[in-house]
Amino acid sequence: MPMTVNTLSSTGAGEILGLDCSRPIDSDTMAALRRAMLAHPITVIRGQTLTARQQAVFSRQIGPLEAQDRKTFCHPEEPDVLVLSNELRPDGTAVGIVDAGDFWHSDSSHLDEPCRSTILYAVRNPRTGGDTEFCNMYQVHDVLPAALKRRIEGRFGIHHISKIRNPRVTVSAARADAKDYYKERERATKDVLQPMVRTHPETGRQALYVSPRFTIGIADMPDEEAQPLLDTLFAAMLEPRFHYRHTWRAGDLVVWDNRCLTHQACGGYSLPDIRRMHRTTIRGDRPFYRPAA
Repeated sequence: MPMTVNTLSSTGAGEILGLDCSRPIDSDTMAALRRAMLAHPITVIRGQTLTARQQAVFSRQIGPLEAQDRKTFCHPEEPDVLVLSNELRPDGTAVGIVDAGDFWHSDSSHLDEPCRSTILYAVRNPRTGGDTEFCNMYQVHDVLPAALKRRIEGRFGIHHISKIRNPRVTVSAARADAKDYYKERERATKDVLQPMVRTHPETGRQALYVSPRFTIGIADMPDEEAQPLLDTLFAAMLEPRFHYRHTWRAGDLVVWDNRCLTHQACGGYSLPDIRRMHRTTIRGDRPFYRPAA
């Protein structure tokens, strides 16, 4: 069965059928897949059956992998695969990260070189809930008023991983070590500046590049001015016309482009219902802004 690509939404989601990611992908098919991923920054590859090792091998065909910093939750057979799950071991310890993605964000924007793409594989889906919602930040940027675009073009947002520094988010009570982790991150990590409007290096399009999860201020702007401006931008992101909500099927492998999207986990499930996902991330480059010609 040849690979086919279908459009799932007007907000950038596409579906790929007829691709077996457990096997090496030939150069022509990989070139077609890369084109599909640029045309559909949310790429849903259906019908996969993957071990952690196979997912890592497939991911490396797309690009070099970003090292996982949460070693405790890496897959025991493949350190480049991060486990996201609400499962508990018999001793009560967590199998995976339980609160991953619980607020709108672009993955690892708190790093100097954020990951380019995220690849998430549905190992086990809950009976209800567990959706992932995406926001097309190209489209958000495109409809911003001209005066608002002028205020943010060329400016830099301040990004930080610690939830303790961010009044827009809360620390999950479901994760026992969360407060200690974010206190340690507050001490150990620096602020990172990212362009508020990001130029996609392959498409050349402009995307809004801020998020309620990681963007805590604006460089060289007093907080009394910066916070209302961020509130305005975050409100624009929340408009449903820019969103695609993915309800996971067994065997779904979703690849998304963090350079032009934000996303959040929608929750809606709890023990004894189990959700388990395996995540790999493709290494990225330093974000930049280039004014439109």
